[in-house]
Amino acid sequence: MPLDFTPTSVVKAAKRTFTVPITTAATFDANIAALTAADNPLGATAYQTAGASVDGVTVANEYYKATIAYLNPLGEVIGAIVIDAPTRSAYDAVVAHVLADDALTAKFAADAVADRDNTKDSWNVRLKIHDPTGEIYFLSFTRKDLKISSYESDAILAKVEEWADAQNTLN
Repeated sequence: MPLDFTPTSVVKAAKRTFTVPITTAATFDANIAALTAADNPLGATAYQTAGASVDGVTVANEYYKATIAYLNPLGEVIGAIVIDAPTRSAYDAVVAHVLADDALTAKFAADAVADRDNTKDSWNVRLKIHDPTGEIYFLSFTRKDLKISSYESDAILAKVEEWADAQNTLN
C-alpha cells in the first residue's frame, strides 16, 4: 500500500506587474539596495543556520542579459550580440567592452555601428528574506514585475505590498 504525502505547510506566491517597466539599471539597483541595506524596510532579521550567521536579506541568485545590435547606414539590424552575465558588475563591464571594440563592429560590416538600446535588456534578482517571525520567503525582481514566493503569512504579503506601493518605480 503506497504512503500518501501529508502537507506540512501552505506556501503562497503573488505577482505585481508594473504599469511601466523599470527603465534604468540604476533605478533597478536602487530598489535592490533599499532591501539589502542593514535597515531594510521589510524588517528582515539575521538568523543562525548550521552555526553561521546569515543576513536577513541575501541575494539568492541574479542574472543579467544585454543585447547590442549592429546597424547598417539605413538603420537596419545586420547582426546582434547577446550578453548573459551572472552579476551586475560583469554586465556593465562586458557591455562597455563590446561597445568599445571597434574591430568587432568592423567585422559586422565596414559601415556598421553598434547600437545600445537597453529596453531589450533583462535584469533578474532573487532575494531570500528572513522575516522576524522566522519565516523565509523570496522576492524576485525583473524590469517588469515583482514576485513574492514561498510565504505562508498574509501579513508578509501585506508588508511587501505596502513597501512596493511606496516605491514610484514599482507601481
